[in-house]
Amino acid sequence: MKKENALVFGFKLAEITTNEFALIDEAFNSGKKVSLGTNVIFGIDEESRAIGIKIKFQYEQSKKPFIVIAATCVFQIQEEVWNSLIDNEAKKIVFPEDFASHLAVLTVGTIRGILHEKTKGSPYNKFILPPINLTDLIKQDVEIDLENLEKAK
Repeated sequence: MKKENALVFGFKLAEITTNEFALIDEAFNSGKKVSLGTNVIFGIDEESRAIGIKIKFQYEQSKKPFIVIAATCVFQIQEEVWNSLIDNEAKKIVFPEDFASHLAVLTVGTIRGILHEKTKGSPYNKFILPPINLTDLIKQDVEIDLENLEKAK
């Protein structure tokens, strides 16, 4: 359902990075129950007006990972949109929950493709990322403090 005051954001996918990928054969047993752990991290680059979403998934059995994959998608935001998201008084940038969730959904889809390609021809290819309800992970606007950002060197 569309919210009445939903904003339209101009953005583009600027970069995809596979941060981590591992298959741990000795941790996998085909007869055991599999669980999936998820971690989502947001970050920004002020100079390029970009938001990055790093998502990590771990397929686990008995709390031991046997597939680990993490990737980051960087989205460049139009200048006028970027400026409208900045709260100068609070010295933070605020990405609305719906927009942050949308970017995270795009990142999950990207990771799904990376996982498929990296496991092609292996027994791990049957582990397809299931539909992920990101509203369980992203429950509010994403606020990033502009004063305490780590500067890239």
